Amino acid sequence: MANSARTSQPQQSPSFAGALSVDQLYQTAFYNGRTPRSQEYKAGARMALEHRIERKDFDMPYQVGTAAADAFFAGIEEGKTIWRTAAAKIGGAA
Repeated sequence: MANSARTSQPQQSPSFAGALSVDQLYQTAFYNGRTPRSQEYKAGARMALEHRIERKDFDMPYQVGTAAADAFFAGIEEGKTIWRTAAAKIGGAA
């Protein structure tokens, strides 16, 4: 897939980030019975969680300007929301 966009350094994650699991948050968010989302959308959400929890760089796997890229970007936004919600629940500031 075409373009590759990376961020230099993720923002500092709070010290409690290690207590949160990408898989746990992802599975909770995308439970069976939820309104279905595309694989691209879910990949974006997972990437946002990996960025915050595992300090991974963002890697753009889709051609910018395509529906797949748009879904991916929307998923990143949900991933950020999942992170903020989880952080608030355990008493951190996100």
